[in-house]
Amino acid sequence: MIGLVMAGGKSLRMGSDKGLLPTKSGEIWATSAWNKLNSCGIRSFVGLNSVQASGYSAHISPENILLDLPEINAAGPIQGILSAHLSYPKEDILVLACDMPDMEISCLKELMEFQKINPESLAWVYQNGVQIEPMCAIYSAQGLTKILELVEKNELSKTSLISVLTRLQAAIKPVSEENAKYFLNCNSPEEIS
Repeated sequence: MIGLVMAGGKSLRMGSDKGLLPTKSGEIWATSAWNKLNSCGIRSFVGLNSVQASGYSAHISPENILLDLPEINAAGPIQGILSAHLSYPKEDILVLACDMPDMEISCLKELMEFQKINPESLAWVYQNGVQIEPMCAIYSAQGLTKILELVEKNELSKTSLISVLTRLQAAIKPVSEENAKYFLNCNSPEEIS
């Protein structure tokens, strides 16, 4: 398994690149998320689009960056996940959005344990209340190979991660009440605590 910080978005509502925002301790959100994934004992990367690469070079070593591959004809986060899959086709991918700055390592490790006890699934994801959390999920190598084939054949009409998880018949783990606060997704300056 590898870890993938999703930082390749456009951050339009935030008004600046979310992955480069500073945490209270001074590191950037992308580095904070990357450190959390590494703390789970897996090799981790930060997924970016090519326009962002230079802005991250002062914070993250090039060997820890995976750029979106332009040949993947899919928009949004699935492009970044499939780009990582093509680089590491035999590895399951634990995905964490950089804009979930309150995420705890314990939640990531719980999801990894959930995968172990539900090995028949092709993806494993949290559900926070009624909301599925596709940016804190594990996508299997086998499942991503299926999704990539659909993308290449233009047979994946919806490329949202929710529709991808539906296609993979993901195993769903409810978020406990005490952990719900860790799943805050910050999309605008008002949401930053």
